[in-house]
Amino acid sequence: MAQTKRSRAAVPTDPGVYLLKGKNDRIIYVGKARNLRNRLRAYTGKGEAVDAKVEILRSKLTGFEYIVTGSETEALILESTLIKEHHPRYNVKLKDDKRFPFIKVTLGEDFPRVYVTRVVKEDGSRYFGPYTDVKAMRRTLRLVRQIFPVRQCKTFKYRPRPCLNFQIGRCLGPCRKGEVPPAEYGAVIKQLTLFLEGRGEEVVELLDEKMAKASDERRYEEAATLRDRIADVSKVVERQRVMTARDEDRDVVAVARHEKYAVASVVRIRGGKLVGCENVPLDLGPGSGEEEIRETFLKQFYGIASDLPREILVDRDLPDRDAIETWLSDRAGRSVACRTPKRGEKKLLVAFASTNAGDALRRAFESRHAPKLVADLGTALGMSRPPRLISGVDISNVGGMHAVGTVVTFRDGRPDRSLYRKYRIRTVKGADDYAMIREVVSRHLGRIQKDGREPPDLLLIDGGKGQLGAAVEAVRSSGLRGLALAALAKREEEVFVPGRTSALPMDDHLRERRLLQRIRDEVHRFSVAYHRSVRGRAAIRSALDDVPGVGQSRKDALLTRFGSVAAIAERTPEEIAEVPGIGLGTAQRIKQALADA
Repeated sequence: MAQTKRSRAAVPTDPGVYLLKGKNDRIIYVGKARNLRNRLRAYTGKGEAVDAKVEILRSKLTGFEYIVTGSETEALILESTLIKEHHPRYNVKLKDDKRFPFIKVTLGEDFPRVYVTRVVKEDGSRYFGPYTDVKAMRRTLRLVRQIFPVRQCKTFKYRPRPCLNFQIGRCLGPCRKGEVPPAEYGAVIKQLTLFLEGRGEEVVELLDEKMAKASDERRYEEAATLRDRIADVSKVVERQRVMTARDEDRDVVAVARHEKYAVASVVRIRGGKLVGCENVPLDLGPGSGEEEIRETFLKQFYGIASDLPREILVDRDLPDRDAIETWLSDRAGRSVACRTPKRGEKKLLVAFASTNAGDALRRAFESRHAPKLVADLGTALGMSRPPRLISGVDISNVGGMHAVGTVVTFRDGRPDRSLYRKYRIRTVKGADDYAMIREVVSRHLGRIQKDGREPPDLLLIDGGKGQLGAAVEAVRSSGLRGLALAALAKREEEVFVPGRTSALPMDDHLRERRLLQRIRDEVHRFSVAYHRSVRGRAAIRSALDDVPGVGQSRKDALLTRFGSVAAIAERTPEEIAEVPGIGLGTAQRIKQALADA
């Protein structure tokens, strides 16, 4: 119900959530209260404001709404939900507004698999996360797949022949019908989940028992495999820093703040060892207090967390600690305590988390400031923020033949070669540059979304208005928002942006245009080099196809022996003739044809 300042006497004294409104009836702040009337009196009364935040909100307030709840815990849950829904300007929020990634183990399937997801469902699966460092999460996933032989195929079905992962020992091969009992596969999944929980020592104990049993039963090959897995897990366990002498599970939370910047650090300790640390940038509303920052972070982070410890140590006292503990305990299905230690070992753990948060804040603060050239480029292009991540797109082909597309990425005006990507054109026949641009942009943005990577701030197309229009269509279809586009035409070095029929006036921005030219030239170089490589490989393959007397069976025999056409080209005729079915005369013709190619 909408309210005015004069109607605060009608507000009940029950617990609940209140929504403060500003200009144009926009919600500017969401809060919870044990007593709604008393809390709203602070914002609508005429007495002295208790802090800077209240004073700011008083000056912006035009009305309010409230929702009565059955308890303070219910109010806490509703408050967190409404903050996510409305994104009020004056609330503290997790800075990264996209969903955090989780590692998902599909326990609801007979033969579960493990992969990354950003959507948590009630589907019987086990989720580990959230992870704020996507790179570290993917390193963990790669390590898990190296150690534990579980399937990676998206769709499970029985096959007459297992895939390459089975051949190299990365999968037990449950697709071989009747060969892998679900109990045996389930034992590996149990070890994997214990490992992700940070209980590597328990995994080692289970594997030791299995290895001893396999050895006693003279299954020596299986015992050797288990021995190698024990060694891999033990290496990880040895690297985990011991944080406490007691075998305990706890999280340690600390916040570092500098004016309007803040980072929360969550140190995860399992079995007395450090198993992970998540650093989360926070979006602070004007006038946000220290207590509000911590409470809001705990509610939002643990509202999506899949693994709740029995104890959470926090670097400052929480006024609403009882309500938060009740809520966390309900989520975990067991008691969860929040404490602020004053002395001893736990105080040292909090100090460690505070140091970690301070380091993360310093790195985040330094990374927020874009170089002046990049900031000026954003201004010249009419962007709302500096394009710190710019991806250039180019197409290379000859009359539509061997068409390829490439993407290069510059971070803060410098090439980031780890983000360079190559694409073979799949869907376009003939010389249709516009369609090729659409395909490459669509595939690249889809790959970014699938991998959970940071999208570019600016997409630079090598071409004119036509190529730019094709890229705009692809971006619109991808669903990504906030992605700026520009095109740089070679003939007059004109810069085009969506929504303008004429080129941007860049005469007063020569340095900024030169940066765009550098990116355009780099993606063109990368694209031409890739096209030459593809064209050269195709020429070699076609040369082998044209050798008289070399049919499919002989080609298969040659490739089986040497591995590739390039390797065949490096051999002497005598070495080629050693392949069954290949005579010396045929070998000489093959050698000559590949040399000509």
